[in-house]
Amino acid sequence: MFLRSCHYCTVNNPFDGASGGIHPFDEMLYIREGEATLEWSGQEYRAEPSSLFLLNRDTPHWLAFRSGPLRFWYIEMDSGDEDGFVTGEQAIRWNRSQPLVRLDSNPIVRGIRQTVDALTESLEHGVRSKPLFGEEVMMLDVRKTIRLVQAHLGKRQGSPVIRDGTTQELIHSLMRHMESTYFEDWNLDTLARMAHLTPSYFVRAFKWTAGVTPIQYLNKLRLSAAVSFLANTDMGVQRIAEATGFGSIHYFSRLFKMKYGVSPQMWRQSHRL
Repeated sequence: MFLRSCHYCTVNNPFDGASGGIHPFDEMLYIREGEATLEWSGQEYRAEPSSLFLLNRDTPHWLAFRSGPLRFWYIEMDSGDEDGFVTGEQAIRWNRSQPLVRLDSNPIVRGIRQTVDALTESLEHGVRSKPLFGEEVMMLDVRKTIRLVQAHLGKRQGSPVIRDGTTQELIHSLMRHMESTYFEDWNLDTLARMAHLTPSYFVRAFKWTAGVTPIQYLNKLRLSAAVSFLANTDMGVQRIAEATGFGSIHYFSRLFKMKYGVSPQMWRQSHRL
């Protein structure tokens, strides 16, 4: 994990507009004073004092002034592997529970507040006044905060978190979407972005829910459609490969033979009346 940027901000004028956007870095956003509305991945959150939001990389987010002065800080980081930051599903659960003051009865959350207070002090007084020492200490606090959030959410390393059904519902919804759009040019990264999850976590969560990986499920849908076309139409094999989303006739034929033991053309000949 390494720091990309960090800023302590004060907004006094509601006409200054919203700040945010999208970038390939994970982000930690903390509201110290004032109120705002956070729009993140199509959802709105009330951003009140002591709210700590965790925003996954490549997810759109905007912070709009409501009342002030609005004082907040954010830290953008490259978290490296999937365990370096919370998953998309965990971020949703955590962000919905804000502000931190609601969770003060929990000893883990009290530890999070202490670490966040230390980050606030570092940023407010200018962490870059001593770049090497200041940033190093700050990133230790960032790592500690993330680990404590993961502990609060009940994360076990390497295991999808689906206890509350949120991930299962997300996967089932995406499966239904894949069933109606199987012919489109899908890939793992695109599907993972739709689920707001990292690709590796998405694969594990999908397999946990569906019993197969996303690409295996997609190929299963495409092959089932191909069988229907072979049995009920006069479409050529090349056209069927294109219509079912495979693109390459060679890839289609190879997968088809692996599943059915014969080529698409031979399957059609043996199943035509």
